[in-house]
Amino acid sequence: MYHVFMTALLEKAIEEASALPKKEQEAIGALILEEISDIRTYDALHERAHSEIAAGQFSTLTTYRASRGRRKKS
Repeated sequence: MYHVFMTALLEKAIEEASALPKKEQEAIGALILEEISDIRTYDALHERAHSEIAAGQFSTLTTYRASRGRRKKS
């Protein structure tokens, strides 16, 4: 039923949760899905921030190189 690459710890947690009443299973399921969503959001924001930093660094480097070239010509 579960993906073959599930870790032993996650498999044990799901096995234990499956023995709980339906209401508690739903609550645990909601918590897990919320956590996964938070992780994905963080990862996306982290990746975006790194892209913006890299773009800013490239822009700064390009501006610096351009200004050096202008100074040499003067």
